[in-house]
Amino acid sequence: MRLTEQEIDFISDNLKLYGLTSEELHNDVLDHICTYIENREFDDFDTAHKKAIKNFGGYSEIRALQRNAYLETMFKKNMKREKAVAISGFTSSSLICIGMLFKFMHWPFASISLAMGFLLLITTFLPLYFYHRYKLAYIRNL
Repeated sequence: MRLTEQEIDFISDNLKLYGLTSEELHNDVLDHICTYIENREFDDFDTAHKKAIKNFGGYSEIRALQRNAYLETMFKKNMKREKAVAISGFTSSSLICIGMLFKFMHWPFASISLAMGFLLLITTFLPLYFYHRYKLAYIRNL
């Protein structure tokens, strides 16, 4: 069975209607469904479409696939944010500790180290930390 452009558009519109919003995932699922229909012998398009969706797991599985892809993307972004928070926190606390040590020992560059540590803490670590906490709360509510 060869699919026409109207039938492919119908399948594509149905996938969008049932919650498949990611363009890359949408194209992959559309390709799988069209390949399934074209490689089997069916009498009409409606029967072929219903069998293909049923074989794929139904529209609830397609929605779950979209949700899992979204959660995977969020997980990757979350890992990058965690690394940025850890690096900026370690760097700012190290600069502050070194600045304090230099201040106690009356060594040069103590004020510069303290200022850079507090500047990094205020401008980088704290905003990243609170943004990361906000995103974690958002992900938990999904």
